[in-house]
Amino acid sequence: MSSTTSSVRSANRTRSLCHHLHHQPLLVSGSSTGSPPIGGSMDEGSSASTSSSATARALDMFNRRGNTAADVLPPSAGVPNTSAVSSSSGVISADQPSSTNSDNDTETFNEWRPPFPRLSAYQDCLSLAAAWGLGMHPNGLDDKPTGASQAQSPSEDDSGDGKFNELLASCPAFRNELGWEPTRRFALSRHTFDMAHTDAHECETWMREHSASEAGILEDVSNVYLGGRLCAARQPKTVIEPQDIGSYYYRHCFISKNHIEYLGMDDILGPISISMVREIVDRKESYSIYRMIVRISDQKTIRVAVPEEALSTPEGSDRATRPLMRELLEIVCPKISFGILRPSIQSPRVEELIMKIDEQPIYTRYKVGIMLCKNEQSTEEQMYNNEFSTPSFDEFLDFLGQRVTLKGFEAYKGGLDTRGDTTGTHSIYSEYQAHEIMFHVSTLLPFTPSNRQQLSRKRHIGNDMVTIVFQEPGALPFSPITVRSHFQHVFIIVRVHNECSENVTYSVAVSRSKDVPAFGPPVPKGACFSKCAEFHDWLLTKIINAENAVHRSKKFATMAARTRREALRDLVENYVGPHQNEGASKIASRFLGGSVKRKERHNPKPTNHVMRGALSWLVDVHDYSTNQRISCVLGVAQDWIVLLERPSGTVLFSTPTHSIIGWATSDTGLKLYYDHGDQLLLRCYSETCTDSELNELIRRLENVTKGDEAKEVVLRRLKTTDNWGFHVQDEGVVTDVEMYQLAWKAGIRQGSRIVEMDSMPISTLSFDKICDQLAVSECVRLLMISPSSDGSPRRGCEDPNCPAVKGIEQMLTPDAFAKQPITYHEMFRQKKLEYPTNSASSSPASSFDERTFSFTATKKTIEQRANNISNNRPNTLSSASVHDNMCTLLNPPKYLNRAQSDEQLRSPLMDELNRKAPLSARESTNERESSELVRIQTHLERTVQEKRALEMLAQQLKKQLIQERQSHDNTKREMERLKKMYEKK
Repeated sequence: MSSTTSSVRSANRTRSLCHHLHHQPLLVSGSSTGSPPIGGSMDEGSSASTSSSATARALDMFNRRGNTAADVLPPSAGVPNTSAVSSSSGVISADQPSSTNSDNDTETFNEWRPPFPRLSAYQDCLSLAAAWGLGMHPNGLDDKPTGASQAQSPSEDDSGDGKFNELLASCPAFRNELGWEPTRRFALSRHTFDMAHTDAHECETWMREHSASEAGILEDVSNVYLGGRLCAARQPKTVIEPQDIGSYYYRHCFISKNHIEYLGMDDILGPISISMVREIVDRKESYSIYRMIVRISDQKTIRVAVPEEALSTPEGSDRATRPLMRELLEIVCPKISFGILRPSIQSPRVEELIMKIDEQPIYTRYKVGIMLCKNEQSTEEQMYNNEFSTPSFDEFLDFLGQRVTLKGFEAYKGGLDTRGDTTGTHSIYSEYQAHEIMFHVSTLLPFTPSNRQQLSRKRHIGNDMVTIVFQEPGALPFSPITVRSHFQHVFIIVRVHNECSENVTYSVAVSRSKDVPAFGPPVPKGACFSKCAEFHDWLLTKIINAENAVHRSKKFATMAARTRREALRDLVENYVGPHQNEGASKIASRFLGGSVKRKERHNPKPTNHVMRGALSWLVDVHDYSTNQRISCVLGVAQDWIVLLERPSGTVLFSTPTHSIIGWATSDTGLKLYYDHGDQLLLRCYSETCTDSELNELIRRLENVTKGDEAKEVVLRRLKTTDNWGFHVQDEGVVTDVEMYQLAWKAGIRQGSRIVEMDSMPISTLSFDKICDQLAVSECVRLLMISPSSDGSPRRGCEDPNCPAVKGIEQMLTPDAFAKQPITYHEMFRQKKLEYPTNSASSSPASSFDERTFSFTATKKTIEQRANNISNNRPNTLSSASVHDNMCTLLNPPKYLNRAQSDEQLRSPLMDELNRKAPLSARESTNERESSELVRIQTHLERTVQEKRALEMLAQQLKKQLIQERQSHDNTKREMERLKKMYEKK
């Protein structure tokens, strides 16, 4: 053997960051290591002094295991060094991880954190954030102006972001989105590898990945399929960012079951409401969980599940309610004193009020203002005084929604008069994905000639959170400083080009108050939309996400918390039941001063079952977009993996668990590989100087994902002309291994995935670079992920020809992917047909086909299988010819879309259809039919690739044509302006 395979976990176990046993600061000092890090590194160090011999021994053991001083990625990792990364020394504490977050609140972190994060399974991202005290807003509202009026406030010292263009001017206290904002990507891929770093002041205008913006529910309790089997780059970009969809948790899991409500008033936390229900998950194994909802006035709702086996053994067959609730509360939220809680009265009114409190943050109706800005106009007063509409404005309104008659209108009216026509006779109304939008159009609202301020119009548009400014050619750049309103927080500027023609296009820019978080979908670079369904959906989605983002701002979140507090206070004061007698302990507490000794609380026992909700870890993550370390909370659920930033609680990263292909532990941290080999680098925090946190995380990944731990393989050859003995695809999938050659002896098998080559992630290398590296190297170090149990490669994206592998941004939609004629399995089998099984260069003992399917079936079995399929689908499989098999292959029973992908892939009928053509070709004695099948499949594959290339070229030419037309129009307007100036002179 020229090389051996060794487990990275046993050799290069990542060192968890250690902390003093008594929360003393840990001084970090750096020292370099022998091998450079692959994707980035975290700070490690040693303590200067210790207070006990046990602590000294632990720290000495930690020091001997090696330290890493580098905080910045090496150039070989794909990200250039920047000066924004912290130095090699600092202070790290257990509750305040070392991070680049400048606004970490130590007291908040110390106070709010789950005592048993691996026993509490959280249902959604907001619950996970609430449990860790993330995203908390201070109590009370200040008197400072908000919205557009904030730009005119004398106390406002924010000068804006300095970004402007012909649509939008820079404005104090506002942030502009013009189309060149980069996307914040945590993972190392071709996007982050090629991305240039921007200045620090531009980071707040960066956009999140759409997969992170869409993350909300971590444990689905409504049986709604939440994910797809394509990579994140192939998912729709125009998505409505979720609100607190977990608000339906009470409706789905509590209302129809026998549950318990406890209410109480805390001197510090205010009114509190807790709901608890026992749910039997598996009757055969007698496995049950307790679901809880903890509602605190100024804190977000915590929705959590705790396994029953983690609790102490009950003393009888029926466990008392109060001891059970006390133990559950100590596991979930010990900050709440159980002594203040009392059971609520049994009344349907209690459930109704709780349901209203929980579902308060859900919004499905929106009112949006639209103002017309004509030539040489830019101020609010000028736009309000445009009495009549224009043809281009009417064209845009009819494109945006439906023109409705207000009198007798029965749908959402948005505050307009539908009886007496006092607010106009018509308006624009739109429905989009179960959301209703009523537009307040300035030219459709009443016009008062004697009133320059047009209060009858401003009282509607000025109270809307989102406003659309429609600019005609020649309009001046808009600035929110010209608007006086405390409610208008977001302005979407739309400028028309080539109005009232077949080539009409629209440019878009967005300005939002600095307190409003960024929202998607992002404005594309140099965006110039045509009047099509794509732009219609994009604009309505942007409007809905804008108002939802305003509700997440500090002002409106504080107002919502105040409303919630009053509703909880009313519930606690009016619906609390009488005290229940708890026996001797309560009597002693009241009359004997507590002389009866309370039973000691047992520590919860670990569970052996896989919890569906999100278990959590405190981690440091390397942000490849900023080349910095970020302190985050990692949530790993059965279906999703998310990263929440501290202390904001914003979801920065999200991916389904089926996209995880493997992981590796090294000196730099734990590397997660997902989708096409993209690399996420993180490190777990530990207070015990052990790998217990990391071991639990790896065990969780083994339970909820189909990935495997990567193993290191070293290949050496005598000279560069020798053959390595294997073939590889763009994303590192080994397609063929020559038997008894170098790679075969080293343990590489067909279906393996290469995720790193000589410390360089495959996700950052093109296919040409991979080939060049293999061609010139005499020794290559590979990090391999073994194939799955059936021999197929572990894939995070079902499409083997995904354009994201090559960094192409024009992605096929899931529906278009479903219509592709050849699947990955068929392509793999076709490749095997080109290599005879008796050839010396093939791998018969471990080939993909032989490990996936059994070819020892008799002809009778195959015919019987075909007959069964024919009985189910007589119109589709009525012939056994090669042509009919190809038709069946090209026309699957259902298109593979995002909501049906798993069901489609797991369908027995699809398995039969995928097997029939290759099996018939392999088992048939007619070699001519077999060669014909291979030729047809090869021709179809080549045709599909040519078609994709032509479609992409056509789209690029179309964009260039639109840009040329826009430049021509700008030149024409400039010439007309110069001509007028010349005539005046």
